Amino acid sequence: MTSRPLVRLLDLLGFVGVACVALGCGSVDPADHTNTSGHAGTSGAGGDGGQGGQVGVAGEGGDGGDGGELPAGSLLPWQTGNRWSYRVTQDGLQSLKVTTVGELEEVGGSGPNAERSAFRVVTVKGTDATDRPESWQGPAADGSQRIVRYREQAFGARTGELQLEEHWDPYKLRVDETPAHMTAGATWLESDQETKLPVGGTPSMMPVEERWTVNAERQAVTVQGRSYEVMIVTKAGSSQKTYWWARGIGKVKEIGVNQTEELLSYQILP
Repeated sequence: MTSRPLVRLLDLLGFVGVACVALGCGSVDPADHTNTSGHAGTSGAGGDGGQGGQVGVAGEGGDGGDGGELPAGSLLPWQTGNRWSYRVTQDGLQSLKVTTVGELEEVGGSGPNAERSAFRVVTVKGTDATDRPESWQGPAADGSQRIVRYREQAFGARTGELQLEEHWDPYKLRVDETPAHMTAGATWLESDQETKLPVGGTPSMMPVEERWTVNAERQAVTVQGRSYEVMIVTKAGSSQKTYWWARGIGKVKEIGVNQTEELLSYQILP
């Protein structure tokens, strides 16, 4: 089994490579947005992505890229190997965030979903790429058209040791594609029980309520110079965030308190 320090080193090397692409290091083209799914493109200029299961750079997609019809696919394509890279701006500082969907496995931990199956998700972020939370996410086990988070772990940036374990009952919502929640003006309340287990600290449990609202069902948006057709959704509770979701691609933008995330590149496997 590969040790965590080695895994973290490999992740960091990969993170730096992606950062050079995304932030324009050297002579590398920063617009290396690869989508290998063969899905229809977004509303940018039409590329040659309709052939061979390849789509060009994000915002320059293949068939369906004229904005006439909404691109096919989920708002958050979810399978092993899919990856998204974001430019994060927080309090005036910029960094890179890379989220990768790993293998399907047992959620584990001590929460109510421990024996369920979900995808292990690794996120590498921070100005020095040492912030590396891991979580277990996937389609809701209740059969609804939702991607949810069941469990999450946070590790020390310097030590790599576990610092905090969290789980939710029944789960924490990420994106909801049930028909009733896919039209402009739709609003609903999500409730869950959040449990925090800090290593060496006192466990805590608290009820969480979040109000979700669909601001726009379909709207053109430009992110990092590229055009998308998106659904805009706001979540309000202990904090407020607004998400821009593009079908067949995933989240292209997020705005929270003093923080903005903007899509730089993505890989969606067939």
